[in-house]
This record gives sequence, structure tokens and C-alpha cells, in this order.
Amino acid sequence: MSYALPYDPQTAPRLGVVYNCIGAFSTPGKNQAEARFTALFEALRAEGAIASDSLIVPRIFGPHEAEHVADTFAAKRVDGILIFNSAFPNGHVFPTIALHPQLSRTPLIISSDFEAELGDREWTTNAWCGVIMNNYVAKRIGRYIRPLAGDPSSPAYGDDLRLLLNCIRAIALVRREFLGRFGDAPGGFHSATMDQFTYLRTFGTRLDTVDLLSIMDTYETGKARGYLGEATFTTDEVLATVAEMCSGRPCSVSAPDMEKGARLYHAFKATVQANGFTSVAVKCWPELYAPKMPIAACFPMTWLMTKGDVRAASCESDCGTAVIQSLATLLAGQPAACLDFVNYTGRCNCVELGHCGVGIAGQMGDGEELAYKSPDRQGGEPDHAPALIGQFQYGPKTGVAITQTVAGDFKLLAFTGDSSPETNQHKLYSAADILFNEYQQLSELILTHGFPHHLAVAGKDIIRELAEVCGFLGVEFFNPA
Repeated sequence: MSYALPYDPQTAPRLGVVYNCIGAFSTPGKNQAEARFTALFEALRAEGAIASDSLIVPRIFGPHEAEHVADTFAAKRVDGILIFNSAFPNGHVFPTIALHPQLSRTPLIISSDFEAELGDREWTTNAWCGVIMNNYVAKRIGRYIRPLAGDPSSPAYGDDLRLLLNCIRAIALVRREFLGRFGDAPGGFHSATMDQFTYLRTFGTRLDTVDLLSIMDTYETGKARGYLGEATFTTDEVLATVAEMCSGRPCSVSAPDMEKGARLYHAFKATVQANGFTSVAVKCWPELYAPKMPIAACFPMTWLMTKGDVRAASCESDCGTAVIQSLATLLAGQPAACLDFVNYTGRCNCVELGHCGVGIAGQMGDGEELAYKSPDRQGGEPDHAPALIGQFQYGPKTGVAITQTVAGDFKLLAFTGDSSPETNQHKLYSAADILFNEYQQLSELILTHGFPHHLAVAGKDIIRELAEVCGFLGVEFFNPA
């Protein structure tokens, strides 16, 4: 297996499969195709690529059987559907399943094996012709499908399906996103605001705002109240977190400032637990730089992701970036960062990506340290801490940015490059400086389509996955390469 699944089997997607064909064509050809897929299905279940209660429905022919199958899939709450044409199908089966009211937004794959060569020169299945027929209907009714052709016993087919299953899982979890916004975006950060209803319609994102005064109160009292009740923390827990934060990395931050940072982390965590948030967007300045709370939110946000308390923690209360950060985290199987385009992107093939100090502990490489944050936006001494400074681990990186058109449609920009000692610009912030040869095209796309200065950055190449997710969700996809 060359496609490595990035997720825990406990969160594997529930897949519903049905075999479909008419009575004509070769019975041995149909049996061979279905046997090949069944063997792959059981292998996927054994390795945790699909949920243990995923199901295959035996061969059906007509629309009335398809209605029963669709009802079964809806009752099972499948995360994805695969219609496998083992020969030319009945033309009503696909639309019956595709337009079922409880399945109309469920990711749908239409697949078939190649024509079986049984040594008799017979036309065996005509299965792919059926996929084309289904695809024609899909385009006319506006229902997105993912065609998938090939021998299910081949490594290539298995890898493609595993990748699609990773995308289906990510879509299912992102649609259950409950995003906590801790304060509104700072003045002038227009791209950090969010049209709640368009995100709700496309991604399923539910957004709830917690005032920063509430966070400050939790910081002082050690108590947070929310939809799920009360969550608390103690000074002993704060001190234990300080020790854990400082372990294994250089720290130039004073003990009192580290304790402030750890306490702010626990205030964030308690608020997350009390409300059941899956991700957060934090207004990290200027209020948190005020004399009452001279604390940088950088490392507390980092620690939320490091400890798995949330899937995303975006800076400057950027809700849209938090959504794609969460998506990138799910697809890559490790936390994605919230960074900026920090230099003129069209200048050279070293694209500089960085932010104040929101690295991710355990994913940093060259020069990681806990330090005081620079620069100080308020114009004084840079006395706010803690922040995680350094380059992310060298290797592949995928940058992801999202924007909306005036009409409200989404566009997603994704690009991948490699970071290395040669690309490292040695700036005093959290950084991922990457080699990207299509840098001029990248700059042109950013400016032409109005992509924001914030982006999510994953520590893996997830370009193919992002393209597939955009297809399922109806988001326009851009890749400079």
C-alpha cells in the first residue's frame, strides 16, 4: 500500500457500496469484477480505512431496489456512497440513489472494472459505458460524482480509493465543525471576517462567538461555562503545563511569563471543553497586549493544537482560515499552521510563509525555541510571551488559502513546495520558507482572485486531496503548478 492513511481507524468513514447491472452481458465478467471489489472492501475494513459497519449491498437491477438501497444507506448514515457498475447498469438506479433526500449531499463515487478478457472475444460487461451514462445524468441534474475506473485488485485503484476515503472522512468531520471565535477580528482585517451562512451551506461550519471578556474572566477564575456545562482548571495544572511546555526545547521566557502563557492556554482549553468547540479563531491582539493581560496568545494557541484540544487555532480571529486549517489537519493527519504570505511572492522561488509565533510543538525543526514575540504591534518593547520561534520541520509543505467572490462562491488556492536548510530565511517567527518554482503564477493568482494574506500550511503534500474535496463541495480549485 503506497497511500498511507493519516487517520485513526476510530474515525474511519462509513462506506455504502452497491453493485448494479442489467441481466445481459457476461456472468463470469460480473462475478470477477464484484469479487475483486469485495476483496478490496474487506481489506479496507481490516486495515481501518473504512468503518467496521460499512456495507456492500449485493447486485441490484432496477429503481425499486435502488430505493430500498438508498433508504438503507440513509438509515446507516453512510459518509460516502460507491455505486459499482459490474456491467452496464439500469439507467434509473443512479438518479434514484443520487437524489434521495437524505443522501443528496453525501459524496458519491461511480466505479467500474475494465472490460474482462476471458479468452472468448465476447463483449463482457460494457460497465464503463454505464459510468459515462451515469456521469451524463449527474451533469444534467447538478449532482457531483467522482468517476473511478480500474481493476479493484490493482494497487493503483486501491490507492485512489484510499485517498478518496480520506477526503470523504474529512468532509464528514468538517461538516460537524463547531468553531469558537474568541473575539471579533481586529480592525482592518477584512479577510478575517466570515459570511456565516455561506460557510454553513458549503462546509457545514457552525460559528459561535465568545467575548474576550469571558476569556479573561476564565483566566482569572479558572472556570468556564458553556453549552456542555462547566470546565475548570487549577494552579497546580497550570504549573504542570509550564513544565511540559518548557521540556525539550530552549526557553528564554521568564518563569512568571511562562505561567501567564500556560494559564491562558488553560482558559482557552476550558472554554473549548465547556462549549464543545472543535476549532477556534482567536483575536490575539490588541486586547491581550493590554496592561491587564500582557500575554501573547501564540504559544497557548500552539499548545491547543499540539495537545489535540482543537483541530485548528487561527490568528487574528480569522474564521475562514480556521475552516481550511481544520480541513488541512484532517487530510494530513497532523496539525496545520496559520501563517502569512510575508514577502513579495513574485520575487523569487523562495516563498516565505510565517507568523508571529504560532508554531506547533513537535512539528518544529531548525532553531525552535520559546521566546518573546517579535514584532510588538503596539510600538513598545517586545515583552509579550510565550511564542514558539523557528522553522517547521523540513520537507513537503502545502499552502491553502480561501476566498469568496462577490456572488458568494468559494475559491481555494493550494500549492506545494519543499522547505530545507537552503530555503530557511532565519527570521524570528514561526516560519515555513519553501522552494516553489511557479512563484510568479502563485503571485498572479493571489492578486487576480483576491486571496487573503492568511493561509493554512500543512506539513505534507495534500494537493490531490484538496482538489478532490473541492470537487465534492463545489469549490473552485486553483493550483499554480
